[in-house]
Amino acid sequence: MPKYCHMCGRAMEGEGDICEACQEIIRAEALGRQRKVAKEAQKELEKLSVREKKGPAVKRSVLSPKEEKNKKPHHFKSMAEYLRYLREKEK
Repeated sequence: MPKYCHMCGRAMEGEGDICEACQEIIRAEALGRQRKVAKEAQKELEKLSVREKKGPAVKRSVLSPKEEKNKKPHHFKSMAEYLRYLREKEK
């Protein structure tokens, strides 16, 4: 008695419940969905301005008055901004 594919109903030889052609179709659909989900996730990350490959986004917190007096380079967006801060602090 021949076995029939559970997806398409064609007679098949060998083991399993799904023929090789239907398995290939299922794999292709799964890959397509996976790519689609990855693209959508990347778009959402860009909307939230999260950097995927460059590292985590830096969170800037509000400094207390004591910390405000002793700012370090990592508190600024650029070295130029830090140097302006130091010049103003010296005045």
